[in-house]
Amino acid sequence: MAKLPWFIPHYREIPFEDVKVADEDSSAASDSIADIQSSTIIKIKEYRDEAERPWWKFFDEYEYRYTTEESKTHRGFDNGKTKEEKTLLWKLDILISLYAFVGYWLKYVDSSNLTNAYVSGMKEDIGMKGNDLIDAQVYFSVGNIIFELPWIFLLPRISITYSLGFCEFLWAIFTLCQYRIQTPSALFGLRFLVGAAEAAYFPCIHYIFANWYRPTEIGRRAGFFYMGQFLGILTSSLLQASVFDNLDGTNGLAGWRWLFIIDGIISFAVAILGFLLLPGTPTRCYSIWLTDDEIKLARTRMINERVDISPSVKSFFDKKTWKKMLKSWHFWLLSFLQMFGFNTNSASSGSFALWLESLNKYTTGQLNNYTAIPPALGILWIIIVCFGADLTKKRFLLIMFSFLMNFIATVMLAIWDIPVSAKWVGFCLAYWSWSQSSVFNPLIHDILRHDQNLKSIEWMVIYILGLQSSAWVSRLAWPTVDSPRYFSGFLSCAVFSIAFIIGISFAYVLYKRDERKNAIKNGIYVYNSEKGESPEDLQIEEVTEIVPEKS
Repeated sequence: MAKLPWFIPHYREIPFEDVKVADEDSSAASDSIADIQSSTIIKIKEYRDEAERPWWKFFDEYEYRYTTEESKTHRGFDNGKTKEEKTLLWKLDILISLYAFVGYWLKYVDSSNLTNAYVSGMKEDIGMKGNDLIDAQVYFSVGNIIFELPWIFLLPRISITYSLGFCEFLWAIFTLCQYRIQTPSALFGLRFLVGAAEAAYFPCIHYIFANWYRPTEIGRRAGFFYMGQFLGILTSSLLQASVFDNLDGTNGLAGWRWLFIIDGIISFAVAILGFLLLPGTPTRCYSIWLTDDEIKLARTRMINERVDISPSVKSFFDKKTWKKMLKSWHFWLLSFLQMFGFNTNSASSGSFALWLESLNKYTTGQLNNYTAIPPALGILWIIIVCFGADLTKKRFLLIMFSFLMNFIATVMLAIWDIPVSAKWVGFCLAYWSWSQSSVFNPLIHDILRHDQNLKSIEWMVIYILGLQSSAWVSRLAWPTVDSPRYFSGFLSCAVFSIAFIIGISFAYVLYKRDERKNAIKNGIYVYNSEKGESPEDLQIEEVTEIVPEKS
């Protein structure tokens, strides 16, 4: 096969045997990956007596991940320890975080355009009635769900750079075609195709994040990615207002049709940008921007965090993997939490815009401007939760806080018979529910970090279960004919928020239990002198089973 031009992403063949793994407390490289995989001895870096453990250490999520000395280097924001690592991080921030932000911004410009177009003339132009708006959203979700399924198998086995680039190109085509719709049926069909093309984006981006960034670095990067969602909703409102005022009627096209045209044209540019920037994973890297040494360093960073990035992946049909998943607490509990989380948001229903429209006191331009306020505040909520998670190292607590704020907001809106100013407060707090997504989803990857095959399968199944629940829950809880009151919708959001808080509390207890069991993998030998245990009890055969077998 002929060699590709340098400017076209191609597979980077870098043997794993060339990668060196360094201790956290040393800048010098020690054993190679091959040596570590075949080793039967683990270096104990710290002996820790649980009898002397202060009560507040229960709230330290990384208590069993880092030694006492290592913990000192992870205070505040982690920005890399060496010049080489810092250079790698800023490159990754451009290649991954920046593209993810732009791509997600565009995804939600499109999604928000549907509601904005509905209240800006599309409803009358194509003859939408009854529940047609929520039905269009359901068709999108159904297409999204169906075409998520292949990624349970594909995620760790194919080039994300090429496959996601192809999906993005299809997404651009279907997005552009929406300007031609004449009937609700045509809208339903195109929304299904847009959802199908978008299926790969969210899980692939989170999978890439989890393979390049440490758990203490990922929150603010993934948070920046998620800001694209809110900025998409925000700019869609402003863009729709501008387009309606300046292009409505130009060449015989309504303003809302022009917005889909503009959206589609930008989508092609972003698809090309993603193909050129996304590096894939450290194991299957296709980047034309990273050096060999930077790819090796990225692999080293992940291995030092005990993330399985082995170049060989077990069979998708491996019975042990599926049995392990189905018997684990995290599969069942995190699946329910994902379903709760997908159904706690009231903003996606378009309830705020529909409520403003029902007041019959605002022009179309004013409607689009006012609907930009909640997502603008949502960016602030993301900064508090995602950046706060990296700063404080308290991912679970920040997730709970976000759902507590969402509970307050949706209870206010469920009551409904409150002053107009109180309704404004409720709608402006609505985006708290989404602010935790870029903390919760990387957390799932972190919990599953020890087994690449298990992680890729379980992550996708958990995500799909959450996604599919939104398709039918939204149909039941948010029928368009109930707008703008939506009692069942707001009430269900409040109930799911409380359920999430309770569930994540149980998950934290189980997470800490597992982290304690795995402390030895991180070189921390935990014992309890009050129970008669001592470090002298350590035998080599007790730790050999925790070392990964040579692939």
